[in-house]
Amino acid sequence: MTEKMENVRYSTIDEIINDILQVLSPEYQAIIKEMSNNDFRDIEHFNFGQWIRNKYLHQNPAQEQLVKSLSDSKEYKFLDGDEFSHMIMDQLYEKVTTEKK
Repeated sequence: MTEKMENVRYSTIDEIINDILQVLSPEYQAIIKEMSNNDFRDIEHFNFGQWIRNKYLHQNPAQEQLVKSLSDSKEYKFLDGDEFSHMIMDQLYEKVTTEKK
């Protein structure tokens, strides 16, 4: 049975990162800290990355505002799901690995 994903209205990357951190267990954050950024993206591309794409980009009613909030909205006007999830995962990795213990 498939579960319907709730539509979210996050219009900035920071809001998305903060939302993800609410559900990311401390144990998984510790695992992320042991990985390189490239390993994290490669390992999680099809699982976590797909969830990010679906929840925060494809099913996001605030998608247009989100794209406009990016530093160069012209560059991201035709943002695809892979680029988007990589952007989120890179920033999430940075936040998790630089957070003080």
